[in-house]
Amino acid sequence: MPSVPHSEDIGGVAVDDAILVSQSLRRLVAAGAIQALQPVRPEQVQPSSLDLRLGARVWQLQCSFLPGAQGLERKLGRLATAQYRADRDEPLVLHAGGVYLAELEEVLELPAGVRGRTNPKSSTGRLDVFVRVLTEHGFAFDTIPDGYRGRLFLEITPQSFHVAVRRGDCLAQLRLATGQPGLRAEELEARQADTPLCSWTDGSPAPVADEIPPGVLLSVDLDHQGGGSGPVGYMARRHMPPIDLARRNLPIGRYWVPLPPAGEHGHVLEPEQFYIFATRERLRIPPDLCAELVPFDATKGELRTHYAGFIDSGFGWADGDPQGGPGALLVLEIRTHDVPFLLEHGQPLFRVEFMRNEAHPDVLYGGSGSNYQMQGLKLAKQFG
Repeated sequence: MPSVPHSEDIGGVAVDDAILVSQSLRRLVAAGAIQALQPVRPEQVQPSSLDLRLGARVWQLQCSFLPGAQGLERKLGRLATAQYRADRDEPLVLHAGGVYLAELEEVLELPAGVRGRTNPKSSTGRLDVFVRVLTEHGFAFDTIPDGYRGRLFLEITPQSFHVAVRRGDCLAQLRLATGQPGLRAEELEARQADTPLCSWTDGSPAPVADEIPPGVLLSVDLDHQGGGSGPVGYMARRHMPPIDLARRNLPIGRYWVPLPPAGEHGHVLEPEQFYIFATRERLRIPPDLCAELVPFDATKGELRTHYAGFIDSGFGWADGDPQGGPGALLVLEIRTHDVPFLLEHGQPLFRVEFMRNEAHPDVLYGGSGSNYQMQGLKLAKQFG
């Protein structure tokens, strides 16, 4: 394998305490630090992340598991109940409630000092498909150790809908980092005061949450505070035909129940139902930053507030506007557990944290063909 660029040589720029951007990701592909059973496609490279593709082998499992010291192959031999082959032309249906494991096309041989994190893609989360990446001997999901060399696998659990997948579909994304790229509280407060990364509908900056690590607290819109009309959210229907990930313009009413503005009474969320809402706040991610949603604090209620946790550089950002433009809403994917839960307008749900990039990416989120740039309340791309 060619020698792998390291430290300030990765992408030709210094990368201490930073997220690697598109230029460096391509360079790592060229150097063999990111390999694939099928060549990496140009469209997989995002501003601050790399899309990961389903490979050919898929197993149905008795249960979820972590590989640990025994390793993935050994545990898979004990826990797999069936094996399938994913094809590029004929879709494979994964049934709601089933637990599946798929090999990924990408293989990593990371240089020392570079580690990774993975998240579901936005469309994956909006379809209520729960996915997590495993390494060959991993003790944690979605965590790629420093200098990792080996295969990647994807656990897939469709929850509301059956889904039809093909080899090459992208359900998860990888970001690579060195050091501690997160903005400190004082840096975030200065950015919010100067050119807000996250603002209320009147343009004023949302406050920085007094928590560690620092972030901006975001809340749910159940009353069209930012303008507009129509539903403020959607509830997933169950027992519907499979959703083919390659389809577009599927009928919304067949798969979703629209939810009207809630007024002062809020919406009561039913246990184990899946909902889509949007934030009151607008987010804009400039070229030098990217962001991540922090998991919901269980002390504030038994619900999960998102699946897709990573936000690429350029989301909601209008290049050329000194203030970054009006920004975009974040879509919230919510599932409540065990008991009904009253969700009220303006209720705080999660934090968004910001991380510095090693350099400005040579492509931004809005310029990479995204379906969700400058979005409002928006369902997955399969619904138009």
